[in-house]
Amino acid sequence: MCSITFAQTETDTITTKSGLKYYFTHRGEGTAIDSGKVAIQHYTVWLSNGEKLDSSRDKNEPLASEHPTTGLIKGMNEAISLMKIGDRGIFIMPYQLAYGEKGRGSIPPKETLTFDIELLEMRDSSLQKELMAVLFEDPKAEDTKPNLKAALELFSTLQANNFKDLYLSEGDLNSIGYRLLKKFPNEALSIFKLNVELYPNAGNPHDSLAEAYMTLGDNDNAIKHYEKALELDPENENARNMLRDLKKH
Repeated sequence: MCSITFAQTETDTITTKSGLKYYFTHRGEGTAIDSGKVAIQHYTVWLSNGEKLDSSRDKNEPLASEHPTTGLIKGMNEAISLMKIGDRGIFIMPYQLAYGEKGRGSIPPKETLTFDIELLEMRDSSLQKELMAVLFEDPKAEDTKPNLKAALELFSTLQANNFKDLYLSEGDLNSIGYRLLKKFPNEALSIFKLNVELYPNAGNPHDSLAEAYMTLGDNDNAIKHYEKALELDPENENARNMLRDLKKH
């Protein structure tokens, strides 16, 4: 898996002032992403030992993010700023552009990450961007009390208009829900319910809704939605493990 990192010669690799190293594997013919627009991209990311960490390609669902955004690591913002629509490249991000000295989750401290990023298209906005604008008075502040009522009202309005001109994916509401889950689990539950409403036959929205129910101590509904997630995606090991643990109690 890590062989792609070294597929080019040293002369092909560019190093920026921040320490980001990159080279292009394909050059597109599109434009750069304008500030404030939504970048649609596919990515795969590896740890320095070659272990694949995550991939939008495996999920068959591109990542949509406003550019630039505080919701992504610094290296991703810089990578997108170097690309035009249709470009694909390898981006090697030192820890200071990734998850820092402490790491996060399964990402070790001071870990260099390698991304394979393809910039697919640009949109004016996305469902996530629109909802975030009304949900939080200050989207950059983690402790901001969410205005759920305004977000639900906007969602209904956008849905009635068939989400016209918006990029829409199951990841939009899922990302918002997980931002809320730790400190505002009831609000997260409401957002995850909307995602299940939009994508009733996708496993991941049910998995996320189950996690919210479990966080709130509603194990019966957690079991119900983990079972549905597993039914829709039999390879969902997280749902399988959660069901095993929940049914012990």
